[in-house]
Amino acid sequence: MKISSIITKNSFFTLLFLAVLNIANAQEIRFGIFASPLISWMKTDVSQIKSNGPQIGFDAGLMMDKFFARRYAFSTGISINNMGGTLVYKNGKKGFQTSDTTINLNSNAVVKYNLQYIHIPFALKFRTTEIGYITYFAQVGFDPMINIKARANLPGFSNVNAGKEINPLYLAYHISAGLEYRIVGNTSLMANLTYMNGFTDVTNNSGSTSEKTVINRFELRLGVIF
Repeated sequence: MKISSIITKNSFFTLLFLAVLNIANAQEIRFGIFASPLISWMKTDVSQIKSNGPQIGFDAGLMMDKFFARRYAFSTGISINNMGGTLVYKNGKKGFQTSDTTINLNSNAVVKYNLQYIHIPFALKFRTTEIGYITYFAQVGFDPMINIKARANLPGFSNVNAGKEINPLYLAYHISAGLEYRIVGNTSLMANLTYMNGFTDVTNNSGSTSEKTVINRFELRLGVIF
């Protein structure tokens, strides 16, 4: 009776150990590095402020995929990205704040914003099975960003500190699609195209304006996943 009990316990712990191994395999974690050239532009919800074209930027950092099933993963990471855009204030703007002064902008003043953020995305990733050496994937998620630098070019002033004009926290969402090309073992080259749109106001609406301004962007992400 005692021997049977020991065998039963051993069988239970053996099955439990195998189950833990299966869960661990299902929860594979992969890391990667990436660099992303991007195009961004700013837009508002008022007709008195117009977007004045796109701006070239760059995003680079680390990524992590934690798989909870064979083809599904939570995706996150951290990066430093540079983006922005140009706005035309058709009716001018009173009270544009820099680090050491306040400026009143005249009608049709053009302001170019150069912004830098710490970017920590949270997303769901969906993959196909491997076809040849290629795996296709799609991703959708949220993008909290913390502003760490804000500069602006405006009439009569160049590269001024515009941190007081920019909200410290910015939230956006993204959708993307791409592929991984396996080169050896678990190491793959990755490429994907991402579209990002803003949820919250990037500016703090100081002075005489009360618009909501968001940043949209397209980026081409190139990286290596291990």
